[in-house]
Amino acid sequence: MFSSAAATVGSPGQANYAAANAFLDALAHRRHREGLPAVSMAWGLWEDASGMTGHLADTDHGRMARGGVRPLAADTGLALFDRALTGADPVVVPALLDTATLRERAAAGTLPALLTRLFRAPVRRAAQAGGAAPAAGWDRKLAALPPEDRHRALLDLVRAHVATVLGYPDPGTVDDQRPLKDAGFDSLTAVELRNRLAEATGLRLPTTVVFDHPTPEDLARHLLARLLPEEPSVPDPALAELSRVEAVLAGAVPVDDAVRREVVQRLETLAATWGRTPEPARRSAAQEIAEATPDELFALIDNDYGPSAP
Repeated sequence: MFSSAAATVGSPGQANYAAANAFLDALAHRRHREGLPAVSMAWGLWEDASGMTGHLADTDHGRMARGGVRPLAADTGLALFDRALTGADPVVVPALLDTATLRERAAAGTLPALLTRLFRAPVRRAAQAGGAAPAAGWDRKLAALPPEDRHRALLDLVRAHVATVLGYPDPGTVDDQRPLKDAGFDSLTAVELRNRLAEATGLRLPTTVVFDHPTPEDLARHLLARLLPEEPSVPDPALAELSRVEAVLAGAVPVDDAVRREVVQRLETLAATWGRTPEPARRSAAQEIAEATPDELFALIDNDYGPSAP
C-alpha cells in the first residue's frame, strides 16, 4: 500500500490527507498481527512529477524543503521499494530527509515530535516565572520604539516571512494591501506563515489568522494589538460617581412623592450648575497693561485722564 509520510511525521494543513494514510498504516499493522501479508510504504516526495505532484508549484517545493524533506530520485525510490517488500516491518517510511534543515528546526523548537530523538534540540532554561515571554522580546522592542514606528516594524516582519513562504527574493515586493490569498496563499502556506509568526513573536495564533486578517497590513495591526494591547482608560472621577448614583437610583425601592420631588429637584439643580459655561478668569490690571497694544494703551489714557492737550 502506498501511504504518505504526512501520516507519520505530520504535515500542517493536511489533516484529512494524513488521517487517510494513517488508516493504511493501521491496516498494515493489523494484517501483520493476524499473519497476513501487508506493507504500507509512507513515501516522501519523489523528484519526478506524477499525477499527485505534477500540480506542485515552486512555492510548494520550497515549503517542503524548509520542512526538511528532499525529493527522492527514481532509482533511489525503486531501491527503497525493493527493500520494503523484502523487509519484515509492516510500515516503513521511504523518504529522504535534509539533516541540516532538521537540526535547525530542532534548535528552533519546531521539529516534529517523532524526530526529536534523531535530532536533539539544545537544552533551554525554562523561564523562572510567568511562562514564556514573546520570542526575541518583541513586546519590549515595540515599547522602546516611537508609536509611529511600531506598526512599520511589525509590517516589515510580516513581509519578510511572507516573502520566505512564497519564495520572493525581496520582501520589498510584498504588497501591503494585497490579500494574501490573492498572492498565492492556500491552507498549507497559511499554516506555515502562522507558525513562523508565532515562533517569531511568541504569540499563540489561530490557524485561521492569515484569513481573519487577510492583508499584510491587517496582519501587522493584529500582531501589534496582541503584543501591545491598549490599556483601558481610567474613567473620570465625576463620571464614575455619576454612574454609581445612576445604579443606586435604578435599584432603589419606590419612595414617597416628597422624597422623589426632592431627588428630582437636587438633580435638576446639579445639572443646571454643571451646564453653565464657566466664566473666563479676570485678568489683573498689570496683565492687561502688559498684553495691551499701543492703541489700547492710548485709549486707556484718554478714558481715564481725558484727551491729551493739543
